[in-house]
Amino acid sequence: MEEHTSFKELLTDRIYTVSEINARIKQTIEEDIGFEYIWIVGEISNFRGNYASGHWYFSLKDNETQISAVCFKWANQYIKFLPENGMEVILCGQISVYEKQGSYQVNVRHVEPKGVGAQALALEQLKEKLLKEGLFDQDKKRLLPYLPQKIGIVTSPTGAAVKDILKVLDRRFPNLDILISPARVQGDEAPGDIVSALSKLYQFKDLELIIIARGGGSKEDLWAFNDEGVARQIAKSPVPVISAVGHEIDITIADLVADVRAATPSMAAEIAVREKSELKEDLVYLKEHIALALTNRIEIYAREVDQIQTEFVHSFQLILDSASSELSNLAGNLDALSPLKVLDRGYSITQKLPKKNIVKDSKKLKKGDEVLISFSKGQATCTVKETKN
Repeated sequence: MEEHTSFKELLTDRIYTVSEINARIKQTIEEDIGFEYIWIVGEISNFRGNYASGHWYFSLKDNETQISAVCFKWANQYIKFLPENGMEVILCGQISVYEKQGSYQVNVRHVEPKGVGAQALALEQLKEKLLKEGLFDQDKKRLLPYLPQKIGIVTSPTGAAVKDILKVLDRRFPNLDILISPARVQGDEAPGDIVSALSKLYQFKDLELIIIARGGGSKEDLWAFNDEGVARQIAKSPVPVISAVGHEIDITIADLVADVRAATPSMAAEIAVREKSELKEDLVYLKEHIALALTNRIEIYAREVDQIQTEFVHSFQLILDSASSELSNLAGNLDALSPLKVLDRGYSITQKLPKKNIVKDSKKLKKGDEVLISFSKGQATCTVKETKN
């Protein structure tokens, strides 16, 4: 029968605390591989990056096992994209032990998506983010002013872009008010410069249009115009913005946010203002068109006046005819009541002289009074010889 070592025989003079054990494990691991930077490939799982501290916590797994990982804020601020669950990555870091929990983890210093560049992935993530927020919506695009009098330009003051823009503007419409807000358009400091340059232009209340421009270059040269801060600053513009970055085939986030995209800086200037000669031709055309429209309108009004006059004369004639007819009727009625009509029928009118009071009763007369008798034709003066009541 096999004999087992008794428990008492296993005891030693030294009893360790949990902290001491974890400390020894930490020391062992870090002395062995902890100070080395190692590369690990795996799939992101259980990603948590919404802490106030700004740290990222996640697991890196393969088909059989997984390992915990942490990427502190001071490291992840230089990583160009945001890891997502299910994303296969290659990361670089150091193995360390988190003594409080007795667990080991990878302290991540750098992460690259497997099979695609971090910069390209970051660009696609930013596009998707801004698209969801509505910064690319077509219904938010503003119409350019018909003839802006004051235009702001954000670009390098020494580059070819500003020279091309000014040359075209001067050729198409001289004497415009142009404000150049200088900014670096390439390199790590460029995004901040562009944001600041736009902010300065926003202070001018009478500004009508802004052109943000850069000449051609590689994708890396144009990367400042893919910056989130630049995109949001363009979206805040109080006036329409034309973006003209790179060549025709280059499309940046600044182009997507701006109200109008121009293929080149020169094209931006052509879009911004019309040629003065064209405007003069338009003015001549408008003058002729307005004169013709006024003539047509006057003719229409003249016809309307003639129609109104005709209708008025007709209406007045009807009223006059009606009044004449009514007057004739009244005259007839009045004539029928005239004493002369009575005289025509053989009657006469007697008036006592000298006052010519009409005599209706013989009692008003006495012998010797003089009277005037009116007939249908003529009169007679008589002396009363006798009255009968």
